[in-house]
Parts: sequence; structure tokens; C-alpha cells
Amino acid sequence: MNILIAKKSAIYALIFGAALGLIGIISPLIGLVFFALGLLCAPAIIFFMKHKNEIGFLDSQQGAALGALVGFCSTIAFFIVFTPLVLIIHAIKPSYYSYALPYVVTFDAFWLFIVIVVTIGILIALTNATTGMGAIFLLSQFDKKPDDIEEIDIHIE
Repeated sequence: MNILIAKKSAIYALIFGAALGLIGIISPLIGLVFFALGLLCAPAIIFFMKHKNEIGFLDSQQGAALGALVGFCSTIAFFIVFTPLVLIIHAIKPSYYSYALPYVVTFDAFWLFIVIVVTIGILIALTNATTGMGAIFLLSQFDKKPDDIEEIDIHIE
């Protein structure tokens, strides 16, 4: 996989994760947001990049690596946006919607919060690797590689 594709997909994943963090503030949508974060980030970004012709033909191993990268980056961006917003809302009006974040994000237990975020990021990276591999498989079924071309690569001059 090209490093340019990895950088662009990481940027798209950070934007997608931040958008999900903003949507996650709406209490009834948090389940849908975590479903999208856990399973739909990689296919959405892969299909978006394919629609913009930023990726060519990828094999399933590259799709899994791309999906894992997208899943981890989107999870980190989600928590970077979601956590401060929840803390601000909790400071304005304490409610049940704090998800125990004010108690975990203290100076005493901040390392525990970092460990939890990285662990969730790894788990979501694994599930997005699977769905990214499935997205690449679907793209390869509909977009056939020409027989006369052995290797297609992007050359930047």
C-alpha cells in the first residue's frame, strides 16, 4: 500500500471520527454512533476514496491494513472530541449522561483512561480491518482488474 493512501485515509478517518464524536453527544444516537465507529468507518472511507479515485486496485491484505488504520485513527479522534464535550456538558449541568468520564478523567486515574481508549482503539481497529477487507472484496467483484496490466502503482513526479 502506498504511503500517500495511508496518509489520506488517516486524515479522512480523523475527520470521520471527530464528526462521530460531535454526533455522539446526542444521547439517543450513541448506540448508532458506536455501531458506525465499530463497523462502518473503514468501508465508508474506502468507498469514499474509491469514489474520488484516490485508490486503485487493492488486495485483501491491503484492505485489512487500511481498515485497521482507519479504525484506530477514527476511535482516537472520536475520544478526543467526545470526552471534552461530555466534560463541558457535565460541568454545566450534571446529569446521567456523563458516562463516568468526570471520574475517570482525573489526575489520579488519567493513565487508566488512556489505557481504556487505546484498548478500545485496538478492538475497533480489528473489527474495521475485517470490514475493510470485506469492502475491498466487494470492490474487486464489481471493478475488475484488466488482464493485460500486471501491477498498477501510483507514481508521483
